Amino acid sequence: MKIIHFILNCIILFFIVSFAVSNKQSFALTLWPLPFEIVLPVSFIVLIFALLFFILGGIYSWILTIPVRNERYLQSKKIKELNKKIAELEAGK
Repeated sequence: MKIIHFILNCIILFFIVSFAVSNKQSFALTLWPLPFEIVLPVSFIVLIFALLFFILGGIYSWILTIPVRNERYLQSKKIKELNKKIAELEAGK
């Protein structure tokens, strides 16, 4: 399974590098009320936005798993309490 994961990552990396090398045209980024202008290659802009949305997707999925993690924490706490009661009952026999 790890070899498949490695091969898929190599293919994705190949396409990313190919995209970055192929798109060297400059693009000016401006924001209307501000007088600043940033000139960057198109590939850099696309990769930055991809990274930004990747991070935002990770944060979103992390937030969605909060209830599951809380439930697992409560269950593990309950299991520890029950194991302690079992040990006390077995020691009392």
